[in-house]
Formats: sequence, structure tokens, C-alpha cells
Amino acid sequence: LTHAELPHLSWMAPKHRRALAGAVAWLFALAIAVSLPRYGQPGRQVSMSLRTQGAATRASVGRVASATALLARHRKGTITRMTHAKNKFALRSTMNPSMPGNPPPVELAPCPYTQWGAKDIDIDAVQADATSLPDFPLEISAKALGLSAAEEKKYIMENKQSILEKLQKHGAVVLRDFDLTKSPAGFRDMWENGLQLSPCQDPLQSVAARQTVSKSDGVFEAVNKPSLNRYFVGMHNEMVGTRTPKKAAFVCFKPAEEGGEFLVLNGQQMLRDLNPEFLKRIYTKDMRYAVAQFPMGFLQDQPEFLQNLLKPVIKSVLDLAIKQKVDFYTESVWDTTTNNGDLVLQVRAAPNPPVLRHPETNEPVWFANIHSHSAKLRDMRAQIYSGGDEGRDKTTGSSKINLTDVFYGDGTAISEEDLKHVAEVTMKNAQFLKLNQGDVVLVDNYKTQHGRNVFEGTRKNAVTWFE
Repeated sequence: LTHAELPHLSWMAPKHRRALAGAVAWLFALAIAVSLPRYGQPGRQVSMSLRTQGAATRASVGRVASATALLARHRKGTITRMTHAKNKFALRSTMNPSMPGNPPPVELAPCPYTQWGAKDIDIDAVQADATSLPDFPLEISAKALGLSAAEEKKYIMENKQSILEKLQKHGAVVLRDFDLTKSPAGFRDMWENGLQLSPCQDPLQSVAARQTVSKSDGVFEAVNKPSLNRYFVGMHNEMVGTRTPKKAAFVCFKPAEEGGEFLVLNGQQMLRDLNPEFLKRIYTKDMRYAVAQFPMGFLQDQPEFLQNLLKPVIKSVLDLAIKQKVDFYTESVWDTTTNNGDLVLQVRAAPNPPVLRHPETNEPVWFANIHSHSAKLRDMRAQIYSGGDEGRDKTTGSSKINLTDVFYGDGTAISEEDLKHVAEVTMKNAQFLKLNQGDVVLVDNYKTQHGRNVFEGTRKNAVTWFE
């Protein structure tokens, strides 16, 4: 957008015309995102549940992250054509098509809805419970059992019920030293024919935010990108909007040369160890996530009349883009407190409880992604594990706007003291699992949180989600 193309705006100062042109480019890119297909099957009934974790929102708006990059190039005077931006929204896949003689591509149903249950948990009673918790995680070794490669699948099939009962009881089961699961096809054979689990779509399906190791086998990558090797993935339950997979199977196809451990955390142990006053306070007030933010600092340099002109337009288009992509409530808020004083348009999810009952055992469990979503804790981890540099300058797309935070349900801040307390209890109980090729971690997604350590070298871990 040049001065010649805007003769009717010749009265406006050049820097104001540049700001207006940048906003137009940003809005155009958002419009492209609105035209893309949304999660699930066409014509499905949309749920308007206000319960949401928020990971999907930041992923869903990932398709519009290129707009921010366009705006940055505009400010440098290098915007050339919008077709380049449109190409950035193309869905990516590392699909491995089925070859003749191989099983047909796996059919993935949408993940089931999150089962929040009634908010009737007695926090005092939960923390007073002195019953011993089962070992966490439980390990099953093919080598220790003396299984040959030919006997592994038979063992899993014959012990399917026992393995699944152990998973529900312990929250996580580690299958070690199995040759069967060293390839995507063998991994699929283990959960499909051995454990007879029903796979579901990746929770970030709406934007293909997670690449596939083998799309035909329903196997997705598990944060292996070299640009994120210094990023410590905080502890979290996999929950996207109104949907939560009940189980997951994480597999190692190649361990990193250094680090890259898979982390698991017992949600029941968290409830027992957290400060009683904090736990009761956050359970009473609920919690809320800021799930993405778009930098809008360029508006701060503009006169008030131009800010007043552009802000409602930008906000409306962003709200529309998100509404077209997700089936749960979000709202966008102008904020200057979370990005060193720079103006951002922050996307926030609706409040949800940090503690719920397991949908099958009725046990109270910690179901709060504070450790992974808190901006303060993320910055602290960056200092501890990455020397303050997580390599975000190398990331693109949704990673650029994947800047989350967490609040009480009423929007007020959780104190730094309480956040540090959550981090301390989390890391005290987190188990670092060094996985070798073929090792699998079965996870009860309601009972157990997971994460990933920083790493060096090449790491190939993957995951399949289950109903």
C-alpha cells in the first residue's frame, strides 16, 4: 500500500499512512485465516461450553501469526505481495501414505468432550487423606520378562486388561525394551491390536499445529523441532477447548544426544503437597488462561484518533477469526502489562476449575496447567534451563504468539509467591524419564501431567491420543 495508492489520504502524515497500511495488511491476513476450515467435521453441532484450557486457542490463531510477520516487514518497508502471506497459511504434513499390503490409514474420531463433573470436592478432606498412593510411574520391561521379539505382541494382547487397569491405578505405565514399538507401524500395532485402544484426533487438529510422524498410523510429533530444543515444556494435561483425550501413548523413536527426557507428574500427589490455603483459594475462584497475544506496539506511536479508529476493527476481525476456528468461548483484551509495557491484543479463555474428579475412578485430581502457562514461570525456567535464551527468535508461525499466562477466574493476578510455590511442588514431584528407542509411556491424561526437558541433538518422540 503506497502513497500513490492512497491519494485520498494525502492529508495524513506519512507515518500515520504507514500505520494504517500495516493494519490493513494485518486484517487482510486475518481474513484469509477466517476462510480456512474449522475443527471437526462439516456441519457438526458446535458446543458453547465456557470451560476451556486454552491451548487450542493459541494454536488456532497460529494460522494468523503470519499477519504479525507481515506487519513487521511492512514497518521495514519490505512488504511486496499478499500471496506470500497466503502461502504461509497452507497446512503442513509429513504424511507417510500406506503402501500396498500395509494396514489401511487409521480413522481418527474427534477427541471426547472434557468431563468436568460437579464442583463438589472437599479440599480439606483430599489433603487429609493419608492413603498410600501407588508407585508412579509403573514400569514393565520386556527384557525383565524374558520376552523375545516374537513374543512381545502376544504378551500385550494377553495382558491387555491388566495393563489398562494398571494405567488407571498408577496414572502412567512405562513399557521398556520392546522391539515391537521401534517403528510407527509397530507402535500402532501395539495400541491398536494389542491394547485395542480407540485413537482420536490430535487436539490441535484444527490448525495442523503438530506435524505427523506417520499420518496413516495416527502418530504425531511430540515437540521435536530444533528451534524449540532449548524450550522446557512445562507440566500440563493435554486439553484443548472443550475436548480432552482420556489416554495417550508417547513413544521414543530416537532419543536426543543429550537431555530431552519425558516428564510425568502425579496429579494426586500435587493435591496433597500444595499449600492448603492456596489450593482452596484457586479452587474457589477458578482459574483463567491468556492463551495468545498479538503485538500491537505500532499503535502506541500513533495519535489517539487513529488508535480509536483501528482498535475496534482489529479486535472484531481477530474475534471473528477465532470464533470460526474453535467451538468454545474466548475473548480478546487490550493489555500493556504482560509485554514490557508494549500494547498487545491478548486472547483469554473462560474460567475453569483447577481440580476435578477423574471421570472413571471419581478420584480428585490436579487438572491445572499453571506450570506450563504462567509467563513468570516460563521466564524463570528459561533462566534455569536455557540461560535466558529459549531460541524464540528462530521460531515461526504459532510459536511467535504462543505467549501464555494464567490468572484467577476473575482476571486478577496470581501472586509470584504462589506461582513459585506451584513450580516448587511441581518439580519436586516430576519424574524425568530417559527413554530409549521403542520405549513407550502410557498416560492417563486426567491423572497425569506431562512435559519435556531441553535437549541437544536430534530427538524423535511421538504420540497418539485416545478416546
